[in-house]
Amino acid sequence: MGRKGKWAVVAALSAFAVVGAACSSNSDAASGGGGGNGGGSSPFEGVAMTGAGATFPDPVYEYWFKTFQSMEPGAKINYQAIGSGGGIEQLQQKTVDFGASDAPLQSTDITGFGSTTILQFPTVLGGVAVAYNLKDVSDPLKFDGSTVADIFLGKVKSWNDPAITSLNPSVTLPDKPIQVCHRADESGTTFVFTNWLSQESPEWQSKVGADKAVQWPVGNGGNGNDGVAACISQSDGAIGYVEYQYAVTTDLGVALIKGKNSSDFVAPSVESISAAAGGLTLPIQPTTNVLNSDAPGAYPISSTTYLLVPQDLTPLGRDKAQTLVDFLYWALTKGQSLVKALNYAPLPDAVAQADLKQLDQLEFDGSTLAPSASVTS
Repeated sequence: MGRKGKWAVVAALSAFAVVGAACSSNSDAASGGGGGNGGGSSPFEGVAMTGAGATFPDPVYEYWFKTFQSMEPGAKINYQAIGSGGGIEQLQQKTVDFGASDAPLQSTDITGFGSTTILQFPTVLGGVAVAYNLKDVSDPLKFDGSTVADIFLGKVKSWNDPAITSLNPSVTLPDKPIQVCHRADESGTTFVFTNWLSQESPEWQSKVGADKAVQWPVGNGGNGNDGVAACISQSDGAIGYVEYQYAVTTDLGVALIKGKNSSDFVAPSVESISAAAGGLTLPIQPTTNVLNSDAPGAYPISSTTYLLVPQDLTPLGRDKAQTLVDFLYWALTKGQSLVKALNYAPLPDAVAQADLKQLDQLEFDGSTLAPSASVTS
């Protein structure tokens, strides 16, 4: 989805936001949220921050940042959706205050932070949709993992290949070449998708593997989820993978995917994506994922996404540190109620509660920062 379309979604949904007024200065002082005003009489209003990373949750993050300013008017958060790899790199270089990734930090990422400990906060759940553009086909298509892998390996080249028609016997498929679209940049969406393909196809695992960026056997690349969605939209016969929100808002065909332990084919939806996350636990490890959940009704290509925050916030300064703690608390509580309208799934309650406990590990000058009253009341 392009930036203009994204902001149209945000504007249209503004009526759903429930924003609280700033609370009394006495409550703010009691919460430890005095920030730069030294715990004085004025409520903490937040300060500007910068972040960069994942495109997967960008519609949610942009909406959250805009709504959060109603809590703390000074909290102008500039977020650049440049892909998970870029967000990790900029946080390592300390050119942003926080990062964002759809993939958990890998050992090489952690090494790149040196002595800086990074906490990973799951924020929202989404699904990677297998999206396609077939103008003469109206019925949703069904795919299993091995067939999708063979398409992206370049082995299945036509829409009427028996591998596809056998899964869709009631659909008349054209004798049309398949045009593959994929990410050109480092991406957590790619990490999720290629991990799923590696689970489904031994050949994919051995020849391509799973990472934020891979050597694609075939296809054309686009930057960001919106770039891949545009690639699919522009070519009749194209197929690719995008975060579910981008598939919905661009009116692409969205495939049903065969579940892990059944013959059922599951469509991505808020409900099926949420069902996949029941077993997610913290702290986040390099191997953490919710792919191919065996929960009933779970969409197989589901994932959570993470905000990456230095445990020691002292280098940011007190006001930025307080603003970041306040935003995280708000996003994990009131912010969760806003995500369904954007075609994302909220965190299960147990995961959100574990996230809130992890907030206690964030430090400023050796002490924990409590959320301000502006977000707790």
